[in-house]
Amino acid sequence: MWLLRTDKLDSLVLVEFPEEWAPTYAILSHTWGEEEVTFQDIQALGRSKWSRAVSQTRFAIQAKRGLVKIQRAAALAAKHGYGYIWVDTCCIDKTSSAELSEAINSMYRWYKRASVCYTYMEDVKHGCHDSGGRLFHLQCQHSRWFRRGWTLQELIAPGDVMFYGADWGYLGSKAHDEDIRISLAFITGIDVRILEGIIQPSEVSIATRMKWASRRETTRLEDMAYSLMGLFNVNMPLLYGEGGKAFIRLQEEILKGSNDHSIFTWKKPKFATTDGLSGLLAETPQHFSDVENYRPMPYSVSQGTTTWRTTNHGLQLSLFLIPCRELNGNVIQDEYDAVLDCVIRRGDNEYQSPVIRMRRLYSDQFARIDAQTVKCTAVHFLNSSQGMGAHESIFVKQKPVYALPEFMVSFSNIVASSEPHKSDLNCRLTEVWPEKHWDREAATLRTMPSHLDEVYGVFRFFAPAIGITVDLAVGLRKESGVYWPEWHLQRQSTGEPLHQTAKSVNEYLAATRPTLHQPMKALELLEHSWRETEEDQPIRIRVEQINIHERRYHFIKASSAFELSESSRQPHQEPSNSRDQISTPSKWPYTFMFNSDHEVPSIFSLGVWGAPRWESLWELGNTMLGIPLGTVFSSRVILSLKAPSLPVSRSAILVSVDNSVMVSGSTRPDDRSEDNTMVNSIDYPVEFRVPDIRELIRI
Repeated sequence: MWLLRTDKLDSLVLVEFPEEWAPTYAILSHTWGEEEVTFQDIQALGRSKWSRAVSQTRFAIQAKRGLVKIQRAAALAAKHGYGYIWVDTCCIDKTSSAELSEAINSMYRWYKRASVCYTYMEDVKHGCHDSGGRLFHLQCQHSRWFRRGWTLQELIAPGDVMFYGADWGYLGSKAHDEDIRISLAFITGIDVRILEGIIQPSEVSIATRMKWASRRETTRLEDMAYSLMGLFNVNMPLLYGEGGKAFIRLQEEILKGSNDHSIFTWKKPKFATTDGLSGLLAETPQHFSDVENYRPMPYSVSQGTTTWRTTNHGLQLSLFLIPCRELNGNVIQDEYDAVLDCVIRRGDNEYQSPVIRMRRLYSDQFARIDAQTVKCTAVHFLNSSQGMGAHESIFVKQKPVYALPEFMVSFSNIVASSEPHKSDLNCRLTEVWPEKHWDREAATLRTMPSHLDEVYGVFRFFAPAIGITVDLAVGLRKESGVYWPEWHLQRQSTGEPLHQTAKSVNEYLAATRPTLHQPMKALELLEHSWRETEEDQPIRIRVEQINIHERRYHFIKASSAFELSESSRQPHQEPSNSRDQISTPSKWPYTFMFNSDHEVPSIFSLGVWGAPRWESLWELGNTMLGIPLGTVFSSRVILSLKAPSLPVSRSAILVSVDNSVMVSGSTRPDDRSEDNTMVNSIDYPVEFRVPDIRELIRI
């Protein structure tokens, strides 16, 4: 370690000693400001060779405000008989990362070994000492020194701390003034016995020590963790740039040498935003600001030694879990109250332990929920033999997530068919939301944690054969254990951007899933209402669960009605005595296809009537038609059709031009509907007028 000699104040000299051979020394505690003197500045002042450049450098260094502070502290040390003093601004070569890391890891020990610590409070204008300590509290309680992270160890570690104001007037001593110690305890929240040296910091709980630091701050986020290493007697490498991870690493190092569950009693502030799932370690010391003084419990003879370890699956430990219940007594699925192994005494035979809420994500993976609350429970109520709860070994990741199944899309909807005549039959995936979670190569949508009542993704499919575009919205719902069944909704696309479509889905979900504060809206008031996929849609989408290496995925495949009919057709047979080619499938839903040589352009309203009601009606065009059965529409659809003759099989087709109705039936006499309303079989269309087509087909 480097120490400053105090015998020559006009030319400060640094001397290096091995720590174990260091002489007695004083140490300075202060808050950093502008114009601090560095290690390189002290070396520059000690150069004996003169030059104009050296002279200018010496003049600039001597003009720094920080030099006066060092000289006054060195003079004070010399006055008290110390030949050396250590000052953090100039006794560490901060250009060397190795030396900086060594110094920060050793700093608590260096302050503890110092014979005396001089605390310089630059914002306390006049130093004045009174025997009662009231003046100290009045003058110093708002000093910046009490709010800095590094000065916490500088107050606790040294045996004696002497306080001085901006004019270096004496304010009092931690070791020699009881009233000063009482005032320090009141300002900092530190037990006065710690300040007296009666008990050591290691004898109080982890949460209590964290509470001491909860209202302090550092310039760099990482230093909030590094400044606490000595207080918890741990060491770790410095990684400036890691941000808040430094405090997580600190807690992991603390856990390696402790069985104190109070480290888990932190709470997030009430106004803090939360995504619902938390790890067991706090993100910042500020989360310990309201902890109670829980004491670690001794080792349990019956349960053996409590162990925990850090793994690739998170922190592994054993907790006493009690299933949570609603007010009516029903068990809340996968939620538990975890009783921590620490206790607070509130009276004779009255002991309470802290309780945090945990949720099982899957298997033995858990997460903390409701991180803004820590409850208490009476210790004597805990009895696993009565079935109230039990110890369970669990894993908790610091950033826990649900094991959500992903959505895979069939490659038939991604890659064009190798057969040219079928390329227009396949449904094509044209867009996906959110695009940032879409893996194009694997045709997989990664499911990221979301609110359970919101959409996870939207897929847009286009069927070239029938010119229809459909949007499919998918989501997940939580069920017991590891199972995440999917839900999906479908509607004909409006052409809006997919992020607007996702918003529409969430509005639909909010309307159909009422809460106490938001009653259900009438669905007829919603534009473009969604519905679950059905078999009678022009684009039929199948979503089913598949397993890959015992991991669940949801597989999506979209097919147009025309594509389905093409794939289910029987071998083609040429009909006799007909100029039109007719093909019918062998099972429901029937699909009628024709290719007519006749062309009589007209506007038709077309539908298929089958056994014994109006079953299908939608928009079609061109001379190649696929007409599946199965959907009931409440109104007619207008389309362009070029075909005067519509051959059919085992059903009837009604074609209306204005109020004219042409009826074409099968050439087989047994093709009557069950209610005997089918027109007798005829070979050619017959035209006649009816006042209303609904009267004829009896919808």
